Amino acid sequence: MKKVLMINWDCYPNIAYGGVYVWVKNLIDSMSDYEFIVIDELSHPNSNANYVIPPNVTKVIEVPIFGSFRYEEFLKRNEHLVVRIMRTKEEIIKELFIPLYKEFLMAVLSERCDSSRIADLVIKLHDFFKVYDPKKCLEHPLVWEVFLDYLNKDPIYNRMNLKETVNAFQAIQKSINMLSIEIPKVDIIHSALAWLPSLAAVYAKKESNCPLIITEHGLAFRDQLLTYNGYIYDDASRIFWKVFTRNVVLTMYSVADLVTPVCDSNRLWEESLGADPRKIKVIYNGINTSKFRPIDIQREDKRPTVVCVSRLDVLKDVVCIIQAVKQVKMEIPDIQCLIYGGSADLEYALKCISVVKELQLEDTVKFMGPTKEPERAFNSADVVAYSGISEGFPFTIIEAMACGKAIVASDIGGVREALEGCGILVRNRQPYELAKGIVKLLRDENLRRQFEVAALKKATDEFGLEKCCEKFRKVYEEYTVRHERVGKEQEQKEVIAR
Repeated sequence: MKKVLMINWDCYPNIAYGGVYVWVKNLIDSMSDYEFIVIDELSHPNSNANYVIPPNVTKVIEVPIFGSFRYEEFLKRNEHLVVRIMRTKEEIIKELFIPLYKEFLMAVLSERCDSSRIADLVIKLHDFFKVYDPKKCLEHPLVWEVFLDYLNKDPIYNRMNLKETVNAFQAIQKSINMLSIEIPKVDIIHSALAWLPSLAAVYAKKESNCPLIITEHGLAFRDQLLTYNGYIYDDASRIFWKVFTRNVVLTMYSVADLVTPVCDSNRLWEESLGADPRKIKVIYNGINTSKFRPIDIQREDKRPTVVCVSRLDVLKDVVCIIQAVKQVKMEIPDIQCLIYGGSADLEYALKCISVVKELQLEDTVKFMGPTKEPERAFNSADVVAYSGISEGFPFTIIEAMACGKAIVASDIGGVREALEGCGILVRNRQPYELAKGIVKLLRDENLRRQFEVAALKKATDEFGLEKCCEKFRKVYEEYTVRHERVGKEQEQKEVIAR
């Protein structure tokens, strides 16, 4: 049985919501003839550890990014930890680690990205942490001094304020600390993103001498820039994060044997960033059309209903839907909007609640919380609305299509590829346009029925789960066979050379 290393972040199996979780779960469940080892890097050290995994998931490596400096603390036993701590003497840190740290800093913050150099340093740091303790190294005062010295000598970064400097320093620390993860030998590596957690794939690929596949659902570079622009007001810090993010992402593209974006829109972004077009293969997300299908839901409330299934997150821009509903209410007074989804962003969730109160929509907009039956939520709608500002190929769109629903959605990422001809596309962050689309579909029953039929047919024909999983199965087979063939050819050359 071939072994696959699946790398993800705040996802399967600990955090059971969101499109990427669905994608990982469906892929693993559909490939019972492959053995999976899963790395889930967790933003919160107290994330759920009570989950059910199928028999073909033989190991889950949970790595807390924040809250702890030693991921080994979360393992049931690790005999080598104390030995590594004792071995990490002052002179080791100064003579071996600090030079490595300086090199990594210079490479990952260079205006001219050298992907091969960054990848080589990732491997060297990992090899170092096999022997020595990352916590003692990264908490040494010299590490802060080196970082501060680097920023002070840069004509742009020396203008970063103290708060942003500390945040940047801690991010670099956490990035390096993740390189201490020990990974079993596998036959193929599949990373569900091209961002910091995927750095483990760089050395895992070398140690297992196997192919690496990266699937980007959103785009790490684009999503991180949107986040920085929303939360960082220091221009020097924005430039720092842009350079850092670009270099990490480009390194992952260069190391990967194959990059599989979930839509053509992502492919164009990846190519514009510098990914090799010959390495890119678009594979659309797939959904279970026996679960997501038209269902007759008995609704007690007969009001015209708009449904949004989305987590409360700044990139999903749920505030835009709330604002749009205010406009819709002026033309359709008995409108109601049901928002299904949880949130890991307390600040943004409170903002959504605040906007509802400010617009006096308490009787119109209802937060339904997370749902384990999104198919019932979609089927309870007259119209489904989506207002994200950054997206790949969102499951909420193709799930709603498979339920035979008319949809109004932001024209972002791969949404057009899914929805064109089957719904109404509007510019993102435009609540008036979103409202206009909702009103049009609620008032024009013929158009709504036309879109419902077209959406159902397209989802069933093109976005079935079986089709998606079969494409990945072929990729796994093709790249493992190709890699084995290349390995044998190399062995033969070495024999001849002797």
